[in-house]
Amino acid sequence: MKRSLIILFALSITSVVSAQFKHEVGFQVGFNRSLYRLNLPIAKDGDPSKLHKEPLNGIKLGFIYDVTLVKGFGLSTSFNYSYGAHTSKWEPYPYDDKGNLISFNPLYDYKYRAESHRIELALNMQYKFTIADNTYIILYTGPAAQFVAQYNATDYFREHEFSPQLPAGFIGAYGYNADEMEKYYKRWNVTWGVGVGFQYDRYFIRGGYSFGLVNPYKYNSFGDMEEIKADLKDPRQSTHGRMDQWEISLGIYFWQSDK
Repeated sequence: MKRSLIILFALSITSVVSAQFKHEVGFQVGFNRSLYRLNLPIAKDGDPSKLHKEPLNGIKLGFIYDVTLVKGFGLSTSFNYSYGAHTSKWEPYPYDDKGNLISFNPLYDYKYRAESHRIELALNMQYKFTIADNTYIILYTGPAAQFVAQYNATDYFREHEFSPQLPAGFIGAYGYNADEMEKYYKRWNVTWGVGVGFQYDRYFIRGGYSFGLVNPYKYNSFGDMEEIKADLKDPRQSTHGRMDQWEISLGIYFWQSDK
């Protein structure tokens, strides 16, 4: 009985204190850009595009929950889905079918496309500066955990315009699925972000930058990554890097408490 009374008292105090906070639940959607800052060495032929280092641009959407604890200070939690993609330009592919370098009249043109689908859970500390009635400037910072649910990369080939050896309209493609990418890259990433926002009544805009805290490679040396080291000048180099992200979102709180 005594334990039950203590638990009931604690729940009552928690509910009373919680009632003094302002709660807001909303939805946000916007643009995000993922930057894979990988320390891939220079390719043997000096072509950095072979190493797929370009940023992925796409959308980000999800739900957000804010709680203001005292005098503008509070916490913000969001659960988001992000999609990013990058497609390179068509360029001459300077290799023959046996992988030998062709110095003149390449047979193919080449481009690639990369796509990623990620899920993110973020927890930020924030402060809302009141500048007018129901109008705020928001500063926030905090960690986020990201999971790469799917990552696909596809190489495309087509007949080069000066190559009569191939039939007109020839197009080929080779894809790397998520299982192949997972051989060398981790699915999990942790970031720390900083950002600023503006809120009027139920509507808000937020934008910020997140710094990757986790090395995305599974291996310590490029010499352990068979499919990559053949294209590199120095595969003995140790691996390290990070995945950063910047974003901007618009949103609306569809529920707000009265406090």
